This record gives sequence, C-alpha cells and structure tokens, in this order.
Amino acid sequence: MSASQHSKVLSVRLPESELRRFKSLASSRGVSLQEAVHEAIEAWSTMPRDAQLEPWNALEGSLADVDTDKLLRTERESELAKDRSGL
Repeated sequence: MSASQHSKVLSVRLPESELRRFKSLASSRGVSLQEAVHEAIEAWSTMPRDAQLEPWNALEGSLADVDTDKLLRTERESELAKDRSGL
C-alpha cells in the first residue's frame, strides 16, 4: 500500500478457536493474518456472482431444509445487540 493510500480498520467477530486456527494457517504459509484476510477478500471479490451464491443454493443432507437467510439475520441481530451492549 502506498503512503498516499489511507487504511481503515475492518473488525470481524470470530470464536477464539477459529482466530487461533487462522493465525496459525497464515503463519505456516508465511503471511500475516492481515495479508491472508486481504488475499481472501480479493479472491472472493473476483469470483463470478453465481460461484459466490452456489454454497447457499447447494445445501444438501441435514442442511437442505435450513432457512439460511433467517439464521444469518438472527446471527447479525445478535451481533448488533452485543455491540450495542458493549460486550
């Protein structure tokens, strides 16, 4: 990133075990967690829209009847409530 570009902070809530796993993976691949996240977002942003939606549309087995949109909304509402309460 050049000196003329300004950085902003991106905050993500993760279970501690996932954060440790991601940090470990990044380290084992010789990159920082910041670099790994940036690479992941870049890879995601260049995928065709259909490929981005495919996992949600292709649920099978015990997840086939799960309302994923409702689950995501509920999770988001819970996260917003935590943020508002200062936890």
